[in-house]
Amino acid sequence: MRRYAIDPKTGRLHPGPEGAVRVLSPAELTGPGAPALCGALARLLQEGGSRVVQYPDCLLGLACLPGPGGEKLAFWLDDRALWLAAETPPALTDLPLDAAPAGPAGVLLALLARRAETAAPALQALEQRLDRLEETLERGSLRGFESAALAERRALAALHVGWAGLAHLAQDLQADPAGLLTRGQRAAWGRFAARAAQLRDEAEALRATILQLWQLYHARLELRQTQVATWLTVLTTVFLPLSLVTSWYGMNFPGMLAPSVPWGYPAVGCACALLALGGLWYCRRNKML
Repeated sequence: MRRYAIDPKTGRLHPGPEGAVRVLSPAELTGPGAPALCGALARLLQEGGSRVVQYPDCLLGLACLPGPGGEKLAFWLDDRALWLAAETPPALTDLPLDAAPAGPAGVLLALLARRAETAAPALQALEQRLDRLEETLERGSLRGFESAALAERRALAALHVGWAGLAHLAQDLQADPAGLLTRGQRAAWGRFAARAAQLRDEAEALRATILQLWQLYHARLELRQTQVATWLTVLTTVFLPLSLVTSWYGMNFPGMLAPSVPWGYPAVGCACALLALGGLWYCRRNKML
């Protein structure tokens, strides 16, 4: 177990045996001599969905952090201490607390706010990838679009669900029915709830963009299929009469038209050419070419 104390002068955490912030690994949650609350933290890490369970004198919750990896942070909070548990214990020594009132709740808020700082560049990079996908569609290149769009759609869905969950979690902590937070801490949690809601809305807007690109992709695909069907119709119109002529003359019945005269073969060739030109003229007249 790692213990951290809050330095009121520097606004940072430093290791200390009497620290109010305690970070545990999954192995320490179930090891011998683990406190009773560790069982609840271990169960939360096995579940999903950000939420807060409120007790008369403490809060127990799970924060599912948006982004790659699907990190989970289980916490137990009262007015004196904060217990944290995660698959990969977070680094706290470089965590600034100047954006939140110092205290156990401020440490939890600073952890989530640090993730929010990296969310905007990630969303911007994802938007740029969507712009490149749109440019690819405009050039008429459809190869690889479906797999790329589905991957971006899954990533955006995870971001949307993650930030929506953190927004609800922050609102529940801001309500503070147990009276564990100061007025400044409640205001700080309110600001974080608004920021999480904003990131959720940005992810939702990008999901709408992907939907529009998906519709454009299917429109382009249907157009290409229509063009292929049109060319097949043109080829059928042009060559079907020629196939009829070759089938007829391939029967070799006696008494057929001009099979044994010198001008018979050129005459049939000219007739076939006229049939092909007539088919092309028909297709062009009906705007199939």
